[in-house]
Amino acid sequence: MAFYQRAFLYLWRKRGKSLLLLLIILFVNTMILSTNMILHATEETKASMQEKSKSKVVCEITDADAQITAQDLEKMKSLPHVTSINRMGENSAFLNNAIPVTASGSEEDANWMVKLSSYDELEYDSPFVDRPYKLTKGHFLTAGSKNSAVVHADFAEKNGLTVGDEIDVEIEGGKSTTLKITGLYRAGNERKQDEATLAVHRLENQIFIDNTAYIELFDEDDFYKAAVYTDEPEHLEILADDLQTLLGDKTSIKGSDALYRQMKAPLEQITKVVEFMLILTFITGTAVISLLLCMWTKTRQKEMAVFISMGEGKIKIFLQAILESATLFLISVMAACGLGTYTAELLQKMLVSSSTAQISLQISLQSQDMALLLAIGGAVVLISVFLSVLPILKTNPRETLSRMEG
Repeated sequence: MAFYQRAFLYLWRKRGKSLLLLLIILFVNTMILSTNMILHATEETKASMQEKSKSKVVCEITDADAQITAQDLEKMKSLPHVTSINRMGENSAFLNNAIPVTASGSEEDANWMVKLSSYDELEYDSPFVDRPYKLTKGHFLTAGSKNSAVVHADFAEKNGLTVGDEIDVEIEGGKSTTLKITGLYRAGNERKQDEATLAVHRLENQIFIDNTAYIELFDEDDFYKAAVYTDEPEHLEILADDLQTLLGDKTSIKGSDALYRQMKAPLEQITKVVEFMLILTFITGTAVISLLLCMWTKTRQKEMAVFISMGEGKIKIFLQAILESATLFLISVMAACGLGTYTAELLQKMLVSSSTAQISLQISLQSQDMALLLAIGGAVVLISVFLSVLPILKTNPRETLSRMEG
């Protein structure tokens, strides 16, 4: 009888033992699969966090005469892992169809001017992020905005303006442009200002415009500040060094990845716990299955010794033992595919509930999870069978038979 026939007949004859071993292997495989699925989900979540955390390096000029030029910006864009750059400009202008908010009686030009602050993305790197500025109506300026403006609500009220209206601004030299109001805001500390403050320095007269209008109005694409965003927060220091080398001493460089580090910390904690669970499952599973197979193999010593003495090759005895366990292993793999996702979701809830951060892991069964299960689970079974059969294969069958007869 061929060894593979004996393997299947033995499994059927020892149905109780086979079922017990199947359940143990199923538990081990389910844990291996669920932990692999969580680890895979944490990797995907980390990659998503790197893009969403808006990690950046802020470059700001240290000398008003040395701006960040268009050539500098082109070189900055070409650096590795740079995803976008938020350019920031600042200048002053007069109004043609409106008047600034002021309580000063000064006749200086500055008391008839407003401050223009330009951004590619107003929602980031602006006072709306690090100061109590709040958009009360409309929407922020974006990279696609053209000849648009966000003005203070008090400035708009004084001039009878609202979202959708237009204002004309003019710079020294006579060049002007028309801006469409797309949003209104409040700064939060308007009442703390001194009445003697000139109009150009008052919060109500700060007008945020897009960079298309800024470049058109001032005929220059030089900026005093730029935020360089990256999709690799782990290498933020390298990017900062590259930018410092590129721009030299004319700018100060400061990295900002606090949000990413805050989001990453609980995720790394979960990863460490799950990796420990995977290692523990591998070691414990190997030990338990090996001990169980060793106990059962002792009851089969005479049977195996007889086969060997009859001329059956030791390799076939080993293959029979492998086939018996491999059959149960493959059955457990199919069952684990159904239980793995459920178990992974339970483990995720337990791990995330112990963390103060709100983390959402997208658990899903993927081909690489199955490949890892076959590799790791297969290694557990192979090692266990080898350890259980090795003593018999090393012993002379005559010694085994005489010892059992005695």
